[in-house]
Amino acid sequence: MDHLKRISISRKSKISIAFFFFFGIIYFGFPVYWIAISATKSSMDFDSTNALFFGHTFQLFTNIQYLFTAYNGIFLRWMLNSIIYAGGGAIGVALISAFGGYALSKLINRGATTLAAITIGLIMVPANTFVLPLLVLFAKVHIAGTMWSVFLPTLPSPLGIFLVKYYADRQISDETLAAARLDRASELRIFFTIALPILRPMIGTVFLISLIANSNLYFLPQIMLNEPTLYPVTVGIGNWFGGQFAAIGIFVAILPLLLAFLAVQRSWEKGLVDGQYR
Repeated sequence: MDHLKRISISRKSKISIAFFFFFGIIYFGFPVYWIAISATKSSMDFDSTNALFFGHTFQLFTNIQYLFTAYNGIFLRWMLNSIIYAGGGAIGVALISAFGGYALSKLINRGATTLAAITIGLIMVPANTFVLPLLVLFAKVHIAGTMWSVFLPTLPSPLGIFLVKYYADRQISDETLAAARLDRASELRIFFTIALPILRPMIGTVFLISLIANSNLYFLPQIMLNEPTLYPVTVGIGNWFGGQFAAIGIFVAILPLLLAFLAVQRSWEKGLVDGQYR
């Protein structure tokens, strides 16, 4: 870390960097700001007042109450479905990436370079191109239209495997693994006691990336599902709500994800820098 302290940045560069981040915050934060403002207005204020400012009345809690009671409370079911799809899928991706990335880095000797190249190539393939072939496949095995048809496609993650492999190549010493094998430790014990604690920062990163990606799923469940009670919140809002209440639904839907990210941000960043995830 000492060499980082010696890096000097000119004043002009600091201004450019500050301007870049300021523009990024405005660009990405403006939609969230508009959604939050819209969620506090009455339906009359939403149509008649300035979109960038609060309305004459503050009705956030009334709007949220209506959101959870409309259509027999189906929005809550959509939220629970999204937790299953996003949270369960992110856990699955993290586990598969941990095992796959470690194996590709430390256990596979012959063909490891070829497999790594294929993994990198798969990252470049848009995930939506697999949706229609998967629909045909799932229809053959009679799981199309079920939660499995949305959950299973989220589990493979070439990016997650690549990130874990890249991290393992640089953080896990081959000498340490060789010493553990000389002590007759099994490969599973080596993975869980030596490799896993070292890989936890990157596994946490893969989990967060997958959680955000799975929370934004729209095309896959839109094609796979025809039962409204199985929709995630993204598809449910898009198909059933419009106008202000679409904004209110989005506002409520992003709150759990935002709170989860803020809760783990500090320990996640510290783990990536220091090599440990707490």
